[in-house]
Amino acid sequence: MCVLDDEKECDGCLECEICDLDRSKICDNCGKCLEIKDFASIKIDKIVTDPKEYK
Repeated sequence: MCVLDDEKECDGCLECEICDLDRSKICDNCGKCLEIKDFASIKIDKIVTDPKEYK
């Protein structure tokens, strides 16, 4: 089945491989269309060492 159209059988058109930002190139998984950052962070506000304290 086509990944872009659930009702269409894959016919090898390769539309699913085209870059969303530049229709003239094949997707290279750069992540620019997803606004992926080079890093992520998580703020830790508490560390539970005693299982009885865990809520």
